[in-house]
Amino acid sequence: MDLDCLGSLIMVKKLFPDHTLVRSRLIHPAAYTLYNLFEDHFGFINPKDLAGHKIENIIIVDTSNSGRIREYLGYIRGSDPAVTIYDHHSSEKCDILDARLVGFPWGANTSGLGGMVMEQGITLKSEEATIALAGIYADTGCLVYENVKPLDLKVAAWLLEMGASLKLVKSSLETIKEDDQIQILNQLLLAARPVTIQGNEVLVSYLELDRQVSGLAAVIEKITDVKNPDAYFAVFSIPRNNTVLVIARSRRSRIDLHEILSPYGGGGHQAAASAKISTRDGQRFYDELLGYLDTSLVPALRAADIMSREVFSVNENQSLLDVSKYMEMVNHTGLPVLDDAGELKGFLTLREIMKGRKNSQMSSPARAYMIRDVVSAPPEVTMREIERLFFRHHIGHLPIVKDGGLAGIVSRSDYLKTKMSRETAEE
Repeated sequence: MDLDCLGSLIMVKKLFPDHTLVRSRLIHPAAYTLYNLFEDHFGFINPKDLAGHKIENIIIVDTSNSGRIREYLGYIRGSDPAVTIYDHHSSEKCDILDARLVGFPWGANTSGLGGMVMEQGITLKSEEATIALAGIYADTGCLVYENVKPLDLKVAAWLLEMGASLKLVKSSLETIKEDDQIQILNQLLLAARPVTIQGNEVLVSYLELDRQVSGLAAVIEKITDVKNPDAYFAVFSIPRNNTVLVIARSRRSRIDLHEILSPYGGGGHQAAASAKISTRDGQRFYDELLGYLDTSLVPALRAADIMSREVFSVNENQSLLDVSKYMEMVNHTGLPVLDDAGELKGFLTLREIMKGRKNSQMSSPARAYMIRDVVSAPPEVTMREIERLFFRHHIGHLPIVKDGGLAGIVSRSDYLKTKMSRETAEE
């Protein structure tokens, strides 16, 4: 039961006040603080308290996977309840028989249910609003992850109006508190290594533990924030239990962690997933996972995918005056300069032309004023590398060269257009 799950339960209670909230015996460290503070207020019962009762209706939130509600199933035998599921994990296949699934395409599951509460004009107490806002912040990275939708922002603003405490929300999101977590954080910062897989910058690590440690997911999230990889796969081996644990986080929607870890019995959603594997040697599994990632990860977006193939260019022998007129005609602020054989020799921008105009040298050839040390790249260069080249060299155009010839060009506007569109598409 993480913060988004807890927030979803609180919203469900507002929508269905005649239902009783049932806690999980497994509570995420981030959710435990708020749960502990408000446990009595919401009247949670334990799964075992269901035994002997005839259950008519069950509402499940934040998952549609039967394996994640197994702890409850043994206590509702003899009942034939109607089951409704509210879940935002679009990539998770529902395997709960005869359940009615209501899917929310939002960043946080709490947002979908909170939107229903808001639409019905239901008033919240400050503690209810606080837990719901913490759930939204946790699953959307404080509203900056690429899974964020307009409703997430709308519901978050409404929760603040309902009296949500940002101070308590912030405190609940600070999940690296225990000595064990800090120790493992330091170990992983040294052990984690970057690898490039299909053009994706992936962080991987392997660590043996002498026992199960709570709060590992929070540690992985912290390292992901610090290192900023496209994805992070952390493998923990616990030899005494003959168990391997995989915790993964993704910052790119093309890297769907739920889909990647499903063959290992894992679950979660696109951006966060985990798997627990029994009777496996940790090091062998880690090596196997690296090979599996090499074949399963979708290739990163490259220059060849976004570049303009119809490139406007000028010849090195053309005069600055002719180049200036041509730039105005094609509405460009900079153009590649080629020789008679079509080979890239330089780059000319309006700044260089202005220098020629100040010196009354507009009849001079382009080669006299062009930038000769041209930053270029091959078609295989990735979006991340393109970004680095733009900002490291302070350039606005990146010629793409193949076999000595000009294959295309990526401008800052091309990069920004692709980057912004990927928020709802590729990434």
